[in-house]
Amino acid sequence: MAFAKKSSEPSLAEQIAASGETEISKTALSLRDDLADQRFLGREFLTWLVFFCDEDGESGQFAGKGDTAPFRLRIGERAVLRALGDATGEIAARGPATGHSSDVRYAMAGGLTVRELDLVFERDERLWMATVTAENFDLKRVKLPELLSEEDSERVSERLQLVADLDGMLKAAFALFLHDRLSSRWQKQTIPQLRDWLKRSILEEKYLAREA
Repeated sequence: MAFAKKSSEPSLAEQIAASGETEISKTALSLRDDLADQRFLGREFLTWLVFFCDEDGESGQFAGKGDTAPFRLRIGERAVLRALGDATGEIAARGPATGHSSDVRYAMAGGLTVRELDLVFERDERLWMATVTAENFDLKRVKLPELLSEEDSERVSERLQLVADLDGMLKAAFALFLHDRLSSRWQKQTIPQLRDWLKRSILEEKYLAREA
């Protein structure tokens, strides 16, 4: 019976000690794992937004929350969907009606999840535009409403307020999603409604294929 020769290669802990770097604590590793596990919420949130803004009878109306006044949310002109895990598959949908596209819904029905989404926030005829990522809710390509102030000092304050308004509206939309996601309504009503919504998309796709 042969025995494996003990490796002379220093362990990771020994390498860290020799380098003078601080070893990553078990608590930090656990928090990192928890963060990775929670990323699915971002993907579910963006997927839910596409459903909510397409299915909702009032076209994505949100009541607001706390200091955030009511607003309307629409899906913008770009959505990126990707398969989970190591599976291959990604689509980038572009167009003026991305949120209502049967192609996007058909991709969701096939297992792709929303990773990036262009969003348009509306309040009092003013528009905020931004791309939201599912991984960490980063805001990219932000476009704020036209500034109304004339003085430079006031314009700076107004711009900061508009950024805060955008952040507040995104948080209000996420809070509504979380309230639904953590309630019994999610399994009893939202999931069945989502499935019906996706089934209609598959039927629309098949119908369009026959007509082509």
